[in-house]
Amino acid sequence: MADDQWPYPSYGDRVWLGGERGSDRALAAVVRALRGLVSESGGRPSGDPESLLDGLGHMAAVGERIDWALLSLVGEARARGVSWQAIGLALGVTKQAAQQRFAPYVRQALDQAGQP
Repeated sequence: MADDQWPYPSYGDRVWLGGERGSDRALAAVVRALRGLVSESGGRPSGDPESLLDGLGHMAAVGERIDWALLSLVGEARARGVSWQAIGLALGVTKQAAQQRFAPYVRQALDQAGQP
């Protein structure tokens, strides 16, 4: 696909996804984190295929760490008596969706820690 066919700003463009200081603070934090990881590894965000693949690899790694951090927060909340209803509300999902996604992992962590 040629560059002129992609309808959005390029990953190499400073305004990609709203930029590092965009109005969506969470997305701006993601953009900053990704650009920082790429730069720290000696790369430079650009639209060339190698840079895009480098960005994809870093983004996948960040996504995995976010999943771990999310699980940790849910586990800590449950260990402190926070209801599945409240957790689901915070995550923007139903109580059942939160339980289905996280309960087995939280239960396993608590069992390994020897807590009820």
